[in-house]
Amino acid sequence: MILSGLDWSIVVLYLVSAIGIGLLFVRKASQSPDDYFVAGRSLPWLIAGTSMVATSFSADTPLFVAGMSRESGISSNWFWWSAAIGQIATVFFFAKLWRRTEAVTDIEFVAQRYEPSRVRDTLRIFKVIFDGVLINCTIMASVTLAMAKILTVMLHLSDQPLLVLPIAGGITSTTLLLIVLGGAAVLYSLLSGLYGVVYTDLIQFALAMIGCIILAIVVYVDATHSSDIISALSATPGFNKQLINFFPPLNTFNLATFTFLVYIGVTWWSQAPGNGYQVQRMLATRSENDSLLAFLWYNFCHYILRPWPWILIGILSIIAIPHIADPETAFPQMIDIFLPSGLKGIMVAAMLAAFMSTIDTQLNWGTSYLINDLYHPFIRQHASGRHYVAVSRISMLLLTLIFLIVTSQLRSILGVYKYLGVLTSGLGTVMIIRWFWWRVNPWSEISALLSAFVVGNLLEFTLPSIPGRDLFAVRVLITVTTVTVVWVVVTFLTSKEPGRQTCEFFRRMRIAGPGWKKISQITGVMQKKGELKTAFLLWFTCTVFFYSTLLAIGKLIFTQWLWAAAYLSLAALSGWIMRNNFSRAIAVASGD
Repeated sequence: MILSGLDWSIVVLYLVSAIGIGLLFVRKASQSPDDYFVAGRSLPWLIAGTSMVATSFSADTPLFVAGMSRESGISSNWFWWSAAIGQIATVFFFAKLWRRTEAVTDIEFVAQRYEPSRVRDTLRIFKVIFDGVLINCTIMASVTLAMAKILTVMLHLSDQPLLVLPIAGGITSTTLLLIVLGGAAVLYSLLSGLYGVVYTDLIQFALAMIGCIILAIVVYVDATHSSDIISALSATPGFNKQLINFFPPLNTFNLATFTFLVYIGVTWWSQAPGNGYQVQRMLATRSENDSLLAFLWYNFCHYILRPWPWILIGILSIIAIPHIADPETAFPQMIDIFLPSGLKGIMVAAMLAAFMSTIDTQLNWGTSYLINDLYHPFIRQHASGRHYVAVSRISMLLLTLIFLIVTSQLRSILGVYKYLGVLTSGLGTVMIIRWFWWRVNPWSEISALLSAFVVGNLLEFTLPSIPGRDLFAVRVLITVTTVTVVWVVVTFLTSKEPGRQTCEFFRRMRIAGPGWKKISQITGVMQKKGELKTAFLLWFTCTVFFYSTLLAIGKLIFTQWLWAAAYLSLAALSGWIMRNNFSRAIAVASGD
């Protein structure tokens, strides 16, 4: 079905609204880098948390989740569900600490934490290039690739190039449309900074959630109009019942079991401290309490509210589309098949909203790295706030050009995420321990970054995944083990006595734990008592609550009533314990 005039009207209305809201904040964002990159540290927790959720709801996310669920089953979602362990740890261990730094970016942490030296400067510059350009542009490219798949399927566009350009390759009608749509996101993020990004995110999140829930309900009702969901799936020729298992077989040890254990035991480490746009939103909040609550709200929306519509659509696409060449196109094809005029326009606008929300955020925080951690400290230190904002806008255009070139080279969304997962997984241990052990230094991080990059890329060639044999978890475990050994050895060889900057950092942060006990004795500054104990309790109970709630919803959808009751009971118990102890975390965060 081709979009009707009503559908196009809805899409145009959304675009005009998004640009209009962004333009409202142009003057406010132009005052200083703090206004442009962290919204003057004025965001309430609900605004900051919702903005994080909207950004993570990118155009590629429903495509790869639906495609992965259809191809490998519900249990394959532990690839990203496992990150909740680390991100819930961020809520209770790191959110308030990030806000306490008063930094503009997470890379600025390097300048606050380590002694002044050429090594520290090298690390800061390297991270700008690695995180702000390489990884950032790869993520934006994967999001753009997903939007291209959506537009091609939804609008029935030809994949034949209209012209061929050097480096960029073939330019199709889809490419031209993406340039127009992406240009809108670039426009308001360019002019209004983080203010425009977060407030347009509110509309984008609401629209994207409404669209996905409507599609999931329509598809579910269609599949179950004459029987229950299990019977409907079982009646589909070639359906494999293993696809609706929530866990891989745990009674035998095979590659699937090993992969699951690596997911829940290792891969979440890289998520624990928080990074990138998530840290940017926490730094932009009004207080430490707002930072903690914002990230808790983000996790609730990300792991409880959003997953099942995507997964359900992917699984039920087996009934509607038994044969498909590219599983990642199942989601847009289901939109095309099931939604009538009007609802289809809402869904296209929702996917466009998801696309724009991610692009505007990635551009803003990627530019914040280039300005706050490269241009300002190393190229031009003394200039007006308006000068840095002007240079920020030029840098944003440069990042746009780079990610468009990277987009032309990508083919698989899930492949991109797994490649980045291997590279970043090895960094988790050093990124966590640098907060809690004074001996971690720039050499620790540099050795971790270099070894992760070398080992991760080497394993991509020596242990590649092939159909039916996904060695992602093997590559992750080897990378994490190697990188951790390297940086720990380097730390003992390079760090002997604490310096002035280390002591000053502790005076401001007052981090609890034995890793700072020596510095507490040197400075005479007492550590915050009870902070770690409360954090561990809340981390455990909140993790149990999130997973039991997530699984209970799934069991209800698939009419497995006893399991649903068991998970709901566990959620109620863990939620009660968490609620009774949550006030302590707020009190500690407030310094009471």
